[in-house]
Amino acid sequence: MMMLTYPSEEQCKTLLQTLVRTNTCQPEGNEEALVDWIVDQLPQGVTHFKIQNAPNRASLIIKLEGDEDDGGIAFVGHLDTVACSEADGWTDPPHGAVVKDHTLYGRGACDMKGGDAAMLLTLKYLLENKVSLKRPVYFCFTSDEEASGLGIQSVLSSGYLNAVEAMIVCEPSREQISNSEKGALWIRVAIDGVSAHASRPTLGINAVEYASILSQRIKAKVEAKPVHPILGPATAAVTKISGGSMTNIIPAHAEFEMDIRTNPDTSSEDLEREIDESIDQLLEEAAQSSASQGQLRITKAVINNRPAIETDKDHSLIQTLKTIGEKMGIDAGERGHFFYTDASQFIPQTHIPFAIAGPGDDALAHCVNESIDLRSVQRFTKLYIHYIMQTN
Repeated sequence: MMMLTYPSEEQCKTLLQTLVRTNTCQPEGNEEALVDWIVDQLPQGVTHFKIQNAPNRASLIIKLEGDEDDGGIAFVGHLDTVACSEADGWTDPPHGAVVKDHTLYGRGACDMKGGDAAMLLTLKYLLENKVSLKRPVYFCFTSDEEASGLGIQSVLSSGYLNAVEAMIVCEPSREQISNSEKGALWIRVAIDGVSAHASRPTLGINAVEYASILSQRIKAKVEAKPVHPILGPATAAVTKISGGSMTNIIPAHAEFEMDIRTNPDTSSEDLEREIDESIDQLLEEAAQSSASQGQLRITKAVINNRPAIETDKDHSLIQTLKTIGEKMGIDAGERGHFFYTDASQFIPQTHIPFAIAGPGDDALAHCVNESIDLRSVQRFTKLYIHYIMQTN
């Protein structure tokens, strides 16, 4: 049988324009509109599972059957995007999907509807060529990745991927293959002290000052962790802070939030324990030095916890993708992702190997005038096709 040609740049453009022009911005999402559109494009008889996550929000699993029912690989992409809060700063409408010199502009073009397009074009190629598969290939489109991860959690709990042996997350990877991603531990800390006239600060307990001391101690603990050879150092940043009402009043309340990015050699549980120890130590010091002993209160809440994950760089999944990718002009150098993906809520429970490999430059994600080179979508479509053909 004569094989069909690989998708053209024009086909990439047409498909990606449809995806980008469908508004799936957070917090509403509305991913169900794209899920239903994808299902309508499927030939009759293709196995698929639609998972309702919330009103107008859904995820989709498409399964290409193999001779064997167990094993196989899952390609994963999310359908939601971040909001267009800076729409006035866009050169073209955020959902216009305008194309200039091989580049398509629009919210989600890079993160990650370019990857979704490559997945759909790969699916189309396999179906139209009637490619015979030894093991199943899954294409998973999730909702809510940019927030709490309702979609990937529902995919995990559905059990449809219980037998999958490996996962490729099709997030933008700057034309490289990533074998790791940092974890995220987000905490909110509330501090209650005692107010006083600012002319007599020793009569009060300054919640803002204690917030500053505690955040710096936490930051120091995080940054003292071992440096990862690919991901670099763990980081901690105060991203929100509030406290105080007037210049001449010692503030009795303060609150701050921290975004902590961890490496695979640091567990969230261990880090939380160290943070709790820092809080206990500060409370002890305050009780010994303050005129208002025992009145300082500190409470901590975890508002997001995504573990760092990693696949051995020498694993066959990573090495095979790199070998094939080099032929497509994709860089085989070592790469990790600083942000988390859907894999963070799937891999820790399943312990299967994964890679992050998708079209586009992740530095353009979430930006005004977000864009993607359509030729990158082409290259990664070919990468996915060749990987499936070579390993199945």
